[in-house]
Amino acid sequence: MAKRIFITGFWHETNTFAPTRTGLEDFHAYQYAEGDGLFEAFADTNTEIGGAMNAAMELDLNLIPGLFAGAVPSGMIKREAYQTILDRTLELLEDVGEIDGMLVHVHGAAVAEGAPEADADYLFALRRRLPLVPIVATFDLHANMSDGLIAAVDGLIGYNTYPHNDMAARGTEAAHMLHRMLWSDRRPEKIFVKLPFAPPPQVQATADQPVAGIMAKLEDMKDWGGIWSGSIAWGFPYADVAHLGVGILVQGDDIHHCRRIVDDLALTIWHKRGEFDAGLIEPEEAVRRAMAAPDGPIILADVADNAGGGSPGDGTTILAELLDQEARNAVIVLCDPGAVRAAKSLGLGAMFSGNVGGKADDLHGPPVPLVGEIIFQQTVTYSRQGDYMTGQKIDLGQVAVIQAGGIKVVLSEHKALPFDADHLSAVGIAAELQQIIVVKSAVAWQAHFRGFAKGEIYVDTPGVCASNLKRFDYTKLKHDIFPISDDGVWPAK
Repeated sequence: MAKRIFITGFWHETNTFAPTRTGLEDFHAYQYAEGDGLFEAFADTNTEIGGAMNAAMELDLNLIPGLFAGAVPSGMIKREAYQTILDRTLELLEDVGEIDGMLVHVHGAAVAEGAPEADADYLFALRRRLPLVPIVATFDLHANMSDGLIAAVDGLIGYNTYPHNDMAARGTEAAHMLHRMLWSDRRPEKIFVKLPFAPPPQVQATADQPVAGIMAKLEDMKDWGGIWSGSIAWGFPYADVAHLGVGILVQGDDIHHCRRIVDDLALTIWHKRGEFDAGLIEPEEAVRRAMAAPDGPIILADVADNAGGGSPGDGTTILAELLDQEARNAVIVLCDPGAVRAAKSLGLGAMFSGNVGGKADDLHGPPVPLVGEIIFQQTVTYSRQGDYMTGQKIDLGQVAVIQAGGIKVVLSEHKALPFDADHLSAVGIAAELQQIIVVKSAVAWQAHFRGFAKGEIYVDTPGVCASNLKRFDYTKLKHDIFPISDDGVWPAK
């Protein structure tokens, strides 16, 4: 008889330095589904739930849907929003009757008012309802893992890639791990080590060194025998929490074997910590180099205004430099609902004249005067076609494109996360034909744009996702963490 598996999730990457707060409406606006709507939303998608659904058919697991609530990375989650999501999850769990196991999909870097370890808090709430039922959770590569998160569940599976193109594979792996627990009535031993090291996202790409070599070493070690799973969570440094930093988790049959692998990986990472250099270029020089390049597109990564890391997506530093240098064949996207409304009132083909960007806060550059023709104006929705969160439904709201000399400025009502170029093609812009493309992203843009870009430059811009972590005022850390402090100490004395 098929085992009944409750599947649910809560996902948010919380930037505690962002001045905004994340409300329940932000979850509903991005990803919210419950009951059978969960399956409708995630079927055939490159997500953990999509992967778990496919595996469940193969393994004869009867998935019972709870809910999934995910919001675009942003500021602290409001207390009432988190509590509402948790309470509704527990209500759904109560209503479904007898359950044999749970698959839960969390981020690992969620912070709510009153719950600095919101992911662990969420998982422990589920555990208290069904203390003997096996629970397997997935988590993001940017998780700030904690002892609480590890203790709350029987097994955990972390992403292996950044950009995250293995989400469905990890959902599949989690379903297989749960199936193994159910039919063997066994649980793996878990060894977890936390390092006093918090590299910025720009140096966490798993295809680049030194991370690529470390991840390859992890994969080799997982083949030693008796290992159920191994993960490295490289952390999300834009969170002022006590459990900040890189975490290494290995699960297997022999606790001593797991310990040897974890210790080896921890030493490797610690000894290589000085190699994690973001290599940022000042905005003026970055634009000059991009314009002088013989072929495009050249990607200008606006790392400090990373829309997928909690920034507002309306930073103007690079736009101002593009305008000053009269850049040609360049495109930049700004989230600016007010400017979109102003453009809509003027109509397609009219001349736009007004300030754009720099309105969400005073951290990402001031509003910039923009004059140009409105060449596109309509509501934009689409499904992602790339290999990062493939099939995800996107709603940018009203969008206007302003042609200002050689620069196309895409103004959107909702933030555009540049995991692919679909948001550009949706407004009639062929990404491959541009000389300069500004992406408000750290690394996620690489999943698509690296396939055709002729160069990339990481730009030293201001903002809540800046690579220089010394710019931030951390108040919750219990010890020195590299590179926030000149050095951390590990192993602890």
